[in-house]
Amino acid sequence: MIKNIIFDFDGTLVDSSYAVEKLFQYFKQKYKKTYMDREQFRKINALPLMQKIKKMGVPLYKLPVISLEAKRVYFSYIGKIKIIEGIPDLLAKLVQSGLDLSIISSNSVRNINHFLDINKINCFSDIYSAPNMLKKNEDIIKLLKKKKLAKENILYIGDELHDIVACKRIPVKVAAVTWGLGSIDILKGGKPDCICSTPMDIYDYIFIPELDS
Repeated sequence: MIKNIIFDFDGTLVDSSYAVEKLFQYFKQKYKKTYMDREQFRKINALPLMQKIKKMGVPLYKLPVISLEAKRVYFSYIGKIKIIEGIPDLLAKLVQSGLDLSIISSNSVRNINHFLDINKINCFSDIYSAPNMLKKNEDIIKLLKKKKLAKENILYIGDELHDIVACKRIPVKVAAVTWGLGSIDILKGGKPDCICSTPMDIYDYIFIPELDS
């Protein structure tokens, strides 16, 4: 029985396309990467994580530094980021049903808290940053241990293939949402427990037995 929901942040709870576009412009100007236009960037951004890194020509050893800089710059764009339509109603229904809600994201806790404060959202009991996107499973395990949660009581909600991969390594149930960065075909290839086209599909998966497949 699912008792605890862990959400990804960017692309899952919020439409962060404005911040992603601004970050693209920032890093393109800083590193003089003139070979990539916006349309190429959008196509690359929809790829699985490792393919995305390879296509963008970012050496793995530079990822931690670039990630820290991106989170710092992201902070200035938070006022322009919008919550996904239907998410507030979903969160309210999940809380009313007695479920515990957390966030684990590659974004920073500072950025996430700033967004939640601006939008007066206070339903999350824990917020964690996963600094290494390739090892998000380790951060999920830390949360399970801290809260003394059983694997079978957890559902993770994410929008990219690496979210699915991380959950299967543990394993815990994972629902993939189609309104984020990941393409439907790539998400299906990861074989999540559920693919959700609307926020309320998440609620239905949890509480309507025949949808639990």
